[in-house]
Parts: sequence; C-alpha cells; structure tokens
Amino acid sequence: MPRTTKLPLKLKLPMIMVALTGAFLVTVSLLVYSMAERSIRENAFAAQEIEAKSGAQALEFLIKAARSDVSSLAGQPAVFRAIGNFERVIGMVEEDDPVAYLKQTYAEANPHPADQREELTDAGDGSYYNQSHTTYHPTFLQSLRLNGYQDLYLISAKGQVVYSVKKQGDFLTDIQPGSDSGLAQVFQAALQAEAGTVVAADYAAYSHSAEGVAAFMAAPVFSKRKEVVGVIAVQLGTAGVVNALTSNLSGGSHQNIFVVSSDGLARSPSSAAGLFPVLQAMPDTPQIQAARAREAGQFEGVASSLGERALALVMPLDLPGFDWSLVLETDEHTAFAVVERIRLTAAGLIGAALLAAIGVSWLAARSVTRPIHALREATNALADSNYETAISGRDRGDELGDLARSLDSFRGKLKDADEAAAREVEAARHTAAVVDSMSAALSELQRGNLACDIQAPFAGQYEALRENFNRSLEKLRSSMAQVVGAAENVGRFSEEQRGAATEMAHRTESQAATLEETAGAIRELTEGIRSTAERAGKMDETMRGARSEAEQSTEVVTSAVEAMDQIQEASSEISKIINMIDDIAFQTNLLALNAGVEAARAGPAGAGFAVVASEVRALAQRASNAAGQIKGLTSASEEHVANGVSMVGRAGDALTSIIEQVSAVSGLVTDIADGVRAQSRGLEKIDGAMHQLDSMTQQNAAMSEEAAAASQLLQNESHSLTGIVGSFDLGAAGPATRHAAPQRLSA
Repeated sequence: MPRTTKLPLKLKLPMIMVALTGAFLVTVSLLVYSMAERSIRENAFAAQEIEAKSGAQALEFLIKAARSDVSSLAGQPAVFRAIGNFERVIGMVEEDDPVAYLKQTYAEANPHPADQREELTDAGDGSYYNQSHTTYHPTFLQSLRLNGYQDLYLISAKGQVVYSVKKQGDFLTDIQPGSDSGLAQVFQAALQAEAGTVVAADYAAYSHSAEGVAAFMAAPVFSKRKEVVGVIAVQLGTAGVVNALTSNLSGGSHQNIFVVSSDGLARSPSSAAGLFPVLQAMPDTPQIQAARAREAGQFEGVASSLGERALALVMPLDLPGFDWSLVLETDEHTAFAVVERIRLTAAGLIGAALLAAIGVSWLAARSVTRPIHALREATNALADSNYETAISGRDRGDELGDLARSLDSFRGKLKDADEAAAREVEAARHTAAVVDSMSAALSELQRGNLACDIQAPFAGQYEALRENFNRSLEKLRSSMAQVVGAAENVGRFSEEQRGAATEMAHRTESQAATLEETAGAIRELTEGIRSTAERAGKMDETMRGARSEAEQSTEVVTSAVEAMDQIQEASSEISKIINMIDDIAFQTNLLALNAGVEAARAGPAGAGFAVVASEVRALAQRASNAAGQIKGLTSASEEHVANGVSMVGRAGDALTSIIEQVSAVSGLVTDIADGVRAQSRGLEKIDGAMHQLDSMTQQNAAMSEEAAAASQLLQNESHSLTGIVGSFDLGAAGPATRHAAPQRLSA
C-alpha cells in the first residue's frame, strides 16, 4: 500500500479500473463455468444411466424371451414326438454305422458352407431320418432365426444329440456323464428338473461353437405319461448379448459396455472392437470390484478398458441362472469435452476483455489526469502568491470544470486577503499604543489608586475606550463609597439572619424525621406492587407462549390437510393410469387372440407364433387382473385419505377455537400486567419523590445551620471590608460618596 500511494494518478487510475474489470470478468466467468460444468457433468451421468438401463432392459428381455421360448417349446407335443421319432429312426438307417452316415450326409457332405448347414432341409436319401428331418427342421429353424440362437438341440434321455439345427461337431454325439461342458451341465440339470423349468449354463469354452464359447438353456420334455423323454436345449452366442447391450448407445469408440460375473470374468466381449474377448479376467478396478460384489454404483476418474480415465456405471442384472452385472464405461475426456471448450473460450474472452479494459482505462485516465495536472500547476502558482497565472478548464461542464471555477474564485479571495493583511498591520501598530496606555492605568488601579484617569487622547475608534475607562473609574470610586455604608448594614442584618436560621434548622430536622418514616412505608408498598407486576408479567409471557404453540399447531394441521389433498389428487391420477393400463391389456389380449387365429390358419409353420400369442394373452390377462387389484386398493386409499382430511379439519377447527380463547385470556392478562406495571411505576415515582423530598429536607436543615454560621462569618467580614475600603485613595469624590451611601441603603 505505501508503494501505490507514491504512484502518479495517470498510472493509478488505469490500474484500478483494470483490476476492477478483471476481477468482475474473472468472477462472472468462473461462476458461469462452474454452473456449466456442473450441468454438463449431471447430464453426462444421467445420459450414462439411461443408456445402461436401456441396455440392461434389452438384455433382460432377450434372456427372458429365450427362457419363455424354451419353456414353450418343451411343452409342445411336436417336440415330444420329434425326440421320439429322431431317436427311433436313427436305428432304422440301413448302414453299418448310422451315426457316421448321418454326419456324413448332413455335415461333411452338406452342399452349403459350414456356417450355413441349416439351409439343408431334404438330403434326398429317402431315409426315415430324412423324412423326420424334413418334417420338423423348418419349425426349429424358424424358432432359431426368430430368437437369434446359435444352435438348437434335441437330446434323448440317454444323452444322445439326436438333432441340431446347425449340424456342427456336437451333432449326434453322446453326452458323457461327468462332462464339464455347458451343454452337458444343462442336460444333467434338465433331467432332474420339473416340467416348465428352464436351466441355464453361463458362457464357457465350447469347442463346437463358432465363437469358441457358448451359453446354454435347456428344459425337460415330458411324455403324456409325465415321463422324461429328453431335453430341448439352445445355444446362446455373444453377438445377441452385445447387440442388446448396445441397442441404445450413442455410438463411437469412447464407450464400452459389457457384463461381468461374480468370478470377475467378462461374460460378453467388449462392445468396443478388439479390447477383450469373453471369459477374460478383468482388472481389479473399482467398477469391476463392484460388479463382482453385485453392487450398483457410479464412478468417476477410474481406469477403464478403454485405456483412459473414464466414468463407469455398474448395474446388477436380475437374470435367473446368470449372476451378471452390467458395466458401462465412458471416456471422461470425450464426455467432458464441452467443459474443456468452455474453459478455453472463457479464458480467451477474459484475455480479450482485459486488453480492451487496459486501452479504455488508459484513455479514460488521460482525459481525467491532464486537466488535474493543469489545475495542480495553477494551485502551485497560487501557493507562490502568483495571482496572474491563467486557470484552464473553467468552461468544462464536469466536476473538473467546477473545480477550476472554484479555484479561480479562490484566487480572487486570496488576493483580497493579502490586501486586508496589510491593513491589519497598520491597525496593529495603533492597537499596541492603546494597550501600553491601558496597561499603565490598570497597574495603578491594581495598586489601589482610584484616581489614575487617562488624560492623553487615543487615535480613532480607541478614543471611546479611554472615555469608557475614565467613566468606569468615576463609577468605581462612587461604588466603593457605597460599599463602606453597605458593610455597616451587612453586619447588623447578619445578626438578625443568624437567629432566624437557627430556628429554621430546628423545624427542618423535625420535618425530615417525619418524611423519612413516610418514605419507608411507601417503599414497602412499592416493593409489594413490583413483585405483583413481575408475577403478572411472567403469566403474560406464559399465555403468549401457549398462544404461539397453538398457532404453530394450526399451521401443522393446515399443512397436513394440504398434503392429504395432494395425496388424494395423486390417487385420482393413479386410477386414471390404471384404467389406461387395463385398456392396453384388453387391446393386447384382442391382438394376441387375432394372432393366434392367424397362426392357426398358417398350420405347422405358425406353431411357434401361436405359442408366442398364447404367452402374450396370458401376460395381458395377468396385467388386467393386477390393474383391477391396484384400482381397488387405490379406491380404498382414497376413502381413507378423505376420512383423514375430515378428521384433520375437525382438529384444525378445535385448535382455532382454543387459539381464540387463549388469545382472549392472554389479552386480559396483558391488560392486568400493564395496569400493575403502571401502578408500580407510579409508586416508584412517589417513592423517588419522597426520597428526593427527604433528601432536600435534610439538606435544608444542614443549610439552615450553615446559614447561621455564615451570618456570623458575614458580620466578621463586614468589619474587615470596612477596614479594606478605608485603605483606598478615593480622591475628591470620597467624602461626599461615603456620606450618601448609607442614606440609599436605609431607604
């Protein structure tokens, strides 16, 4: 601070203006940037959560649809007959090794490529197996394509894969007991399951799959006698899982979505190409730890499979047979790229604004400092008593023009003041002569010479002073003669006053004792009324507190009534939504019924679609029933809420009545307390007045005694005064005055 005070104004003004402008711009920019950054971050997290939920819903729908399809196929009589027919006709093939013949016919000698063997329906060899294959293969192929399976199997109760759609290496193989393949696991579990139950095996290595890994679902197939005749199984590829997860992603290489099981293995390949395959052990990052523990969470600034810092969201999935958790990673730099652009833009704008502020401040400072410098030069000239220097800027209309005009007026006043100072010097010389004469006369007067009149006349206006002094001496001589006579009278009168003062002192002492007793009685009465006033005040405060509590209770009841009204309105809205759901369920039921009719017309080709239509009807019926139950519960809730509103309203009316009564009582108590306080204040004033009167009486008694003593002293002083006056030299007027003074006093 001491350094800045030494800077010239032409530098200080621009510095101050630039500092203020910079502080304002930086503050505003930081506020805008922080608000924008917070909004962008919230939007990024919300968008990531929406994308993750969409992927999770799509995957759950895919798995549940597959389970429903497998369960539906297992319950169809056509599947039961197909397993029995395929198992029987394998033994009817007229070859030494029927299994080798069928593998040769449908796999090795298949005219289609290895990944398109399902296109062969009729092998044309006339075998019984070919007849069954021609009958059932189109239906199973349609189901595979409709649901996106990698393969579909019919397995006999003995463990032989009697049919598969794709005809890969597991076609017509025997499932060995104790095998750890996924197909063997679901086959063994399905044989022990009840009708309609679907078992699943998570993704694991599988040599007969084109991807090298596969997951399986299977369900037992029962005969009419409720005996297990075999198992229908489907192989799930990873492509369907990835498609479901990425169905609602915004796209681009800055995001990666996948599923992880509780053992820390990836159960789907990365959606970003080439990062990791299925069954790879994932790194021990916070999001993978949460996925292994099946804990939902959202993480910021974590290491990701993308190789950069990322935002990660973990969402456990509810999929029977699969302990999966969805993980969505979004590159942090890409997600917050807008924040970086805003930061750079704000920095550029601040820099440009500061440069502009420096230029404007410099110009503004010059327009202010140049007139100030001119005024400074004019002020310095006036300080050197140079009154001929021109003062510029008097024609300006701003404050600097006012200052220049004031300085011009000040110059004229300074010039007049110098002329007046010269006149004052001459007057001071005459004054010194007068002072010397007066000092000499006063010295004579101090020595007791009352005949020291000033004979030499004074100059100008001081002559009146000499005349006044001489007249004052004349009056003083006359007054001193009168004082001599008065001193004699004072001695006589003081003797009389001493007697009267002594008598008055005795009477005053008696009066003081009486007043003291009266003041004591009034003091006791005041204390009692003050105590009563304090108790009345406390009662008033208590009544005010009770009224305040009652009013607060009324506000609470009012809030409760408003909340119940809102609940009642929400219940009405819920009823409308439930009615709409019921209508949707009814329309869905009709559409499913029409679909079933169309599927029936299509014959065997529409069998699978008929099953789907039946499931849709069942779902629509359950939705309608649930909507009806919810509607009933909502109606009951509305009645309870209405009853609650009525009861709370009664409570509010009661509280209002209580508040009115408490307010009335509080008003009465307040009036009583105010009256008692007023009485207390009145008595306190009386008590104070009595104390004051008592004190004054005591003082009067003391003063009476002092007056008696003072009268004696006054008599002594009158004798002394007479002696002192006799020592003055009264001159010619002395005898006449001493003779006249006693006559004036006695008159």
